[in-house]
Amino acid sequence: MVIPVLKGIDIIEIQDDLKGSKFRGTAYIAEENDVGSDCFYFEVLTPEYVRESFIEHKILNGRATFIVQNFESDSVETEIRKILKDCIRPTWEEAVRAINRHLNWEYDNIQYFTEEEIVTKLDQKNGKFKPLEIVPPENS
Repeated sequence: MVIPVLKGIDIIEIQDDLKGSKFRGTAYIAEENDVGSDCFYFEVLTPEYVRESFIEHKILNGRATFIVQNFESDSVETEIRKILKDCIRPTWEEAVRAINRHLNWEYDNIQYFTEEEIVTKLDQKNGKFKPLEIVPPENS
């Protein structure tokens, strides 16, 4: 089983005209022995900010959003670790899909293609694909 681990976290405060506090964060998550990590993004809002946002914008997208009475980075880290305990899966791909339900994964909705798949898609879209012919410049 793949056990996702919180490797680090960055949180910055966002200043705007609304009362209350808004923070944006990045959680660096990987398997225990991985050198790198994947980034998962989130926001932290105070209730006062949420009220002001409703008055101003009439809507709030709550995905990847934590609402806290008073901001403390330790409580946010604790909550993310709770989420990760619920996202243990047989493969990393399944684990990140589970985490992505709670936090915004940097690679969400990205599709990867082989060179052959790209050429096939270009053929289908533009008619027959012709590879670019590179002609060396003539010597003067």
